[in-house]
Amino acid sequence: MTLVARSSRLLIDNLKRHLSSVCHIHHRTSHKFPYVAKFLSYSPAISQQNLVFKYFTASVFLSLRKLSTTRSIAIFWKDKISVQDTNKMNNSHTSHDGKSLVNRYIFVQTLDQFYEDVPDGIILDTAYADSRPGEAYDKYVPVVLGLHDTPGTHHDLLPILGTFAKLGCRTIAPTFPGHGETQSLMRGLDNVFCHSTIERALFVHNFLNELDIRRVDMVVAIGAACYPALRLCAGGDLTNFYRSMALISPWPLTRKRYEANIELARRIQYLWDNPLLRPPVRLLLPSYKDGKSQTIREKVTSAYLLNNLNLPEAAGFALAAGILNVPRFVMFGECDHEVEKNLYYDFVDKMEIPKANISTYKGKLDFPKLPGAMAFPEDNYDIHMEHPGVISISLLSLLKLFYPNIQL
Repeated sequence: MTLVARSSRLLIDNLKRHLSSVCHIHHRTSHKFPYVAKFLSYSPAISQQNLVFKYFTASVFLSLRKLSTTRSIAIFWKDKISVQDTNKMNNSHTSHDGKSLVNRYIFVQTLDQFYEDVPDGIILDTAYADSRPGEAYDKYVPVVLGLHDTPGTHHDLLPILGTFAKLGCRTIAPTFPGHGETQSLMRGLDNVFCHSTIERALFVHNFLNELDIRRVDMVVAIGAACYPALRLCAGGDLTNFYRSMALISPWPLTRKRYEANIELARRIQYLWDNPLLRPPVRLLLPSYKDGKSQTIREKVTSAYLLNNLNLPEAAGFALAAGILNVPRFVMFGECDHEVEKNLYYDFVDKMEIPKANISTYKGKLDFPKLPGAMAFPEDNYDIHMEHPGVISISLLSLLKLFYPNIQL
């Protein structure tokens, strides 16, 4: 299945090159290009023969929309079994090995009427993981959504999500725009996405709509992703859609993480907003250290994210989570080099988690109380990599609120 997905990915990339040759969109475009059909209308100079070819390419490209998300087609190509047999396989709900999740790709149209200069939004070729790809939504199967940190990809969540997949849950984890293999359908529109909390939250919700997911039982968010998770779970309109949340190493509510890099982040965004200055910026960025970011793309994405954080809004959502009594659990390491432990406890306090419900992990795991929190006194920021098993077992208490019979 993975080989088939990779080969289809190459085909999609080739078709995208054809589409990009029709109309190359530069930074902050003012044109309205939401659909491939509209892209073609802005190329009056191309010949009639070329135009026919471009329309054909666009049609094939859009017809591949389900190629990366439907198990039936991929298996049919590979093993040549009937669709009826494939459906039987999907409905069998065989147990997952808990060791791997299928890498997938899907087109997500998001942020309609959000940008003034791109009112129809953008289409993102989104990489994600899914433990039950191609299956229809089943309200009796728990859905666990994983949101990764910045920098990072959906692969960072696999050690935690694998446990829930083995228990029979459907575990899904997208890669945010500007990270990993997720990219805009058309070159240039990647720079429209500014990585604000609301943009990231809307992207996640539109992504789930494309998969026809109608309810998420638990959102597991790491680091910077805790901000959009708070908005989704405590934002008001979607609280029935997102039933609980687990926040791992959340960024502070009173100051920005990587505070020492704020001025650098502002300069990076200022320079990157000018396409003419990007070549020299690319030459300079490798010499600058910006948090955990290593590549040029990671540094640019992190800069935009830091500059567009709205901490008062995030604090409001944290308070709303307590007022709405959203089932919630927070986990953090007390030896974080960037964030003092008192800021984590301040985060827990704003979430209205009683002090009596804060446990300390010292090698022995107690059954967590909800709403609750767990501190790792000898660990740093990356507790999701150091203790994935402990985290998964602890978060099982959230799922038991909705599925009492689920167990290891």
